[in-house]
Amino acid sequence: MGKLYAGGIYVVAAAKNGKTEYWVAATSPKEATAAVQLVVGPSWKTRLINRRLTPAQVAELSLQPDDVRRVGPLP
Repeated sequence: MGKLYAGGIYVVAAAKNGKTEYWVAATSPKEATAAVQLVVGPSWKTRLINRRLTPAQVAELSLQPDDVRRVGPLP
């Protein structure tokens, strides 16, 4: 059976040289920053932020378990 997570999608901020990007991870909250770190590389600082996406935003992303994706600026 596939992984299921309460809350489902976690938002991670990745920062480097004064620039911040926002990423979403369909992982457990404990794995979210590490999953993003694997994509952006070790020179970026990542942190889980207390930001939730709306159900419509989550549906639009169509993420599968363990997916990581960069998103635009957060409102």
